[in-house]
Amino acid sequence: MEVFLAQQTSYGVKIVRVTIVSPTYNEAESVPRLVHEVGTVLSGIEYELLIADDDSPDRTWAVAQELATQNPRIRVLRRTTDRGLSPAVIEGFLSSSSDYVGVIDADLQHDPAILPQMIAALDAGAEIAVGSRYVEGGGTGTWNAARRFQSWVATKLAQTFLGVELTDPMSGYFVLRRGDFNRIHKQLDSGGFKILLEIIARLAPSRLEEVPYTFRERVAGQSKLSSRVVLQYLGQLWRLSSVSRYMSVRFVKFALVGASGTIINLCAFLSFARLLGLRDWRISALATLFANLTNYVLNNAWTFVDKGHRGWSLLRGYVTYLGFSLVGMSASTLTFAGLTRAYDIYLHPLQPSKESYILALGFQFVAILVGTVFNYELNKRFTWRDKGVSESKFSDSKSFSRDDFVSMEKKPDQARSTEREFRRMPLVVKDKTVE
Repeated sequence: MEVFLAQQTSYGVKIVRVTIVSPTYNEAESVPRLVHEVGTVLSGIEYELLIADDDSPDRTWAVAQELATQNPRIRVLRRTTDRGLSPAVIEGFLSSSSDYVGVIDADLQHDPAILPQMIAALDAGAEIAVGSRYVEGGGTGTWNAARRFQSWVATKLAQTFLGVELTDPMSGYFVLRRGDFNRIHKQLDSGGFKILLEIIARLAPSRLEEVPYTFRERVAGQSKLSSRVVLQYLGQLWRLSSVSRYMSVRFVKFALVGASGTIINLCAFLSFARLLGLRDWRISALATLFANLTNYVLNNAWTFVDKGHRGWSLLRGYVTYLGFSLVGMSASTLTFAGLTRAYDIYLHPLQPSKESYILALGFQFVAILVGTVFNYELNKRFTWRDKGVSESKFSDSKSFSRDDFVSMEKKPDQARSTEREFRRMPLVVKDKTVE
């Protein structure tokens, strides 16, 4: 990560009231206008605008750094690891020492004109001020009916699962006290799609203020909404809801993958049975092995994406997965063999007819249920076991706040020591010192 502040003189800094973080990725065209509009509406307030860029290919960070050399209120974080909107916001907040911290999109769909009202709401006692499209005076602009319906569904899901009273819980435009954020930041999951939902769920504020605004057209860039983002949002809702106390998001994902594996298993069983002309335990084993492979791929890419195997480790991971899954596969195959044997001896011999296929499918379905129990319990403990995640996801990065600079001013020896660590980063500090 690179830290870039304003014009260089000493380690002192000017105290600001509010830090507005704008997470960016390929927003080079939008940043200059963002800087201008934010500067215009906050001209009477001591603020800083922090551009937290995920090392954009279009060099958004370079554009922001150039602007910072001309405007002492601009600060830039060039992030090269743990990319994403929520991690960028969290890291931006942690690097601040202002009274208030807030978020605004760089594409200017969030109207900067309401920032003074949001700050005033905090001054009046609100714990969080949120820009809302759905309170009186707000609007969604030029959205079509389909987009409005999608937003309505997402909003209702958040209100239902989390019990939030906000009219616009999907908003990514908000301001809160830095002290409140610092209290809860270690509880936040940076993988969540909507950081506001994370903050509200952990902070449980008693007073929220919604400030109306009209959602504007994108100045430049492309929408970040995708099917993956939708799945992240649904997972976030489940994780933050009270239901997750009894059933984790990871378990739900595993169950969904297992359900898809059941369909694949049954289809494979029919295909192999018709192709090879067999309906005994060998076909069951082959179908189970094929479904096991697809389950591994899906679980690695989705269920355990945070612990997923990559590159050559995919092969090693599958061998491990297969090894521990063999118990479940054996249980599944033995169950099928036992059922068919019992039917053959005690009830009625299987005949080569359509009914025998249906009956065999029923036996295979029961066998799958038994095997799934073994697969889940073993693989969650061994194949994708926890690796001892550190207490804070940001503990490895060299993230320095303004308080650190003030401390350096008071302790020259520490400043010189820390300066050596900064030599790898383009660092410039504002020209006014704290008295």
